[in-house]
Amino acid sequence: MLLIAIAALITMLKYLSRFRLKRLFLALLFSLSTLLISVVPTLSQPNPSANTTHIFFSAGCADCWPYTEKVLLSTLRSHQLANDAQIHDYTVPNGRKLLLSIADSVKLPRSIADSLYAFIPTKKGTLVILGHVPANLIDAALTSPDLPRRLVLWQPKMHGQPTEYRLWAWVGQVQTFPIATPFAQALAQTRLSVGPLPVGEANLAALLPAVIVTGLVDSVNPCAFAVILLLIAFLFTLRKSRDRVLQLGGIYIVMIFLVYFAIGLGLLRAVSLSDNPHFVAVVSSWLLIALGVLNLIEYFWPKVPIKLHMPAIAHHKTNELIKKATVPATIVAGVLVGLCTFPCSGGIYVSIITLLNAKTTLAWGIAYLVLYNVLFVLPLIVILLAVSNRIAAKAWASWERQHALQIRLWYGVIMIALGAIMWRGLLS
Repeated sequence: MLLIAIAALITMLKYLSRFRLKRLFLALLFSLSTLLISVVPTLSQPNPSANTTHIFFSAGCADCWPYTEKVLLSTLRSHQLANDAQIHDYTVPNGRKLLLSIADSVKLPRSIADSLYAFIPTKKGTLVILGHVPANLIDAALTSPDLPRRLVLWQPKMHGQPTEYRLWAWVGQVQTFPIATPFAQALAQTRLSVGPLPVGEANLAALLPAVIVTGLVDSVNPCAFAVILLLIAFLFTLRKSRDRVLQLGGIYIVMIFLVYFAIGLGLLRAVSLSDNPHFVAVVSSWLLIALGVLNLIEYFWPKVPIKLHMPAIAHHKTNELIKKATVPATIVAGVLVGLCTFPCSGGIYVSIITLLNAKTTLAWGIAYLVLYNVLFVLPLIVILLAVSNRIAAKAWASWERQHALQIRLWYGVIMIALGAIMWRGLLS
């Protein structure tokens, strides 16, 4: 399905180039790239604190301060690594922002986490300490001649005597060893592990279906149907050649995609700076349930004034713009539609973004965001490519008008179900 959508976009680009609008299309992509770089600088810039030891934990962690002072910093001082060490509280926005920035710079998966983080510069790269690792293991890691460029040294037990520790070198499975296992022996076994990070560790198996399902559901929600009907009306106003229709229709869809993607980038960045992104994700799942209830209310009590619709004034203005059938008017219409449909269809979008932030890395979050938005505009692409069959397009529009309330019923049920599934997934 994704390949079909990409092929469709390539087809649009060919038509755009045929009408000498390739520069415009590339300019739009350049603008989006600029936005992407400005929103997520950690993906394109090196970590400015690569030579400084950074330690992160919650100020409310009663055991973290004593461990940091008596064990971690004491061990680092013996290796001349504590002179410029910085300690941060990751429950405050600036501390969390820095933690995510450094974690993303070394591509540390969000699923590999603990109550305490220490990013220690080594001669080859970075040693990541997670949890309360005993001093002898830290010392063994820092003096090991075989220390890889990146290594996670992880001891998850906070209270009592530790019974095991874990190693991971960014390939294969996270390896677990009895606490008495010599570090050199554990490291040698870890280095034998090959392959990419398992799907389970990166949460890909859970997140990919969630993104695909929510993207497809959002693409056929009642507000998105309003977008489709606007597109059909737009295509019917053109007494132009098929090539001209594909050209302007492609611009219209690309603008909706860019606007929705830009909104998603902003939300992803905002959520990543939250003091408690997990709590935000839970709230978003309840928001999704609430919006689903509103759809059910509209089905059972259509006269209730609270409705999830594209504003009438925006609908009227968009109709005026698309009837002009010019490139500037089409661009403005696409931007307007993208902005005005977000409030009524953004519940799923916000929920999946907060879920991505809580369950995966920033880079994967952006990749999923691209996939979600391709799926969101997929029905528009299908309609555009089938534009020559106006009978089918009219039948689609007629069917939507006849079944609008039924669509809201099922959409409301799906939203409530997705919200409940996300909520349970966040609690697990």
